[in-house]
Amino acid sequence: MQTALKVRERLEKLYQKALAQEVQTYQKLLDQCQVLHESQSENRTALDTSKQHGFTMPQLQVRDRFEQRLQYLIEISETQIQQQAQMVEVKQQELIGATQKKRILEILQEKQEREEHEIEEREAGMEADEIAQNLWRRPPET
Repeated sequence: MQTALKVRERLEKLYQKALAQEVQTYQKLLDQCQVLHESQSENRTALDTSKQHGFTMPQLQVRDRFEQRLQYLIEISETQIQQQAQMVEVKQQELIGATQKKRILEILQEKQEREEHEIEEREAGMEADEIAQNLWRRPPET
């Protein structure tokens, strides 16, 4: 029982590590998406400023292509975020399952230890009763 419990504990730790890695990847994707949104906002602000101060057609084309590229990257990033969120959910469920299985083994081990303790107490009580009975059955020493 102890060996099985140790195996379950190791599995639980592995699932915790896997979940932590997936969460870290998810956070990196969120950060990247945030940077892309900020770049997009800055590009739009720069475009508005250029419109007020005058701009050339090549400048407008460059900004427009940059905007399109950013939008494309944002869409890809958001798709990756959704996929990663699903992966995080899967890893969370795996960890929950591993934790539940480990807890079941812990409960069974506690029950087994309680039963063994009760048996030991019963045997000790029976031994004490036997000793007491033997003392009463002996003739008194003179």
